[in-house]
Amino acid sequence: MPMKAGQPFLGNFPSVIDDKGRLSIPADFRHAMPAESEGFIVLTPGSGNFLNAFPLSQFNAVWEKADSDVLGFASSDSLARDTALLSEAVSRQFDSQGRITLPQNLLKAAGIGREIIFMGRWNHFVIWDSRAFEDYRKTQGLTPGDAWKRLIDQNSRA
Repeated sequence: MPMKAGQPFLGNFPSVIDDKGRLSIPADFRHAMPAESEGFIVLTPGSGNFLNAFPLSQFNAVWEKADSDVLGFASSDSLARDTALLSEAVSRQFDSQGRITLPQNLLKAAGIGREIIFMGRWNHFVIWDSRAFEDYRKTQGLTPGDAWKRLIDQNSRA
């Protein structure tokens, strides 16, 4: 059963970047896009060998919260953050076949080759190099039981 708008982005899906630099977004992820994003996603560098892919509405919510102070944009910390994340970010709209074109500079910076993995992260998804995704999973060694424990501990502190 396909996902519906507003549902969380879940699971992982292998895919391949075509010769024109296009990538088909999994149907489950396209269907989970909030209607107010109108098929737009914002791609930003991740903290590893991946790209973050935010529905436009989620990206705006993250940045509005980050700069909630009227003069927040004026701080040097804010400028450093924006230089690292926003100067390389791009907005893309799905074409009629649910594809986007990935910029070469973002692919190169994230070390992403032709074979990729989409991974859901609740309110957005990430695009990993497939080898980096598998390496990350192996090096983390986190079991589902450990992950649930971390989540419970984190929620009990909140």
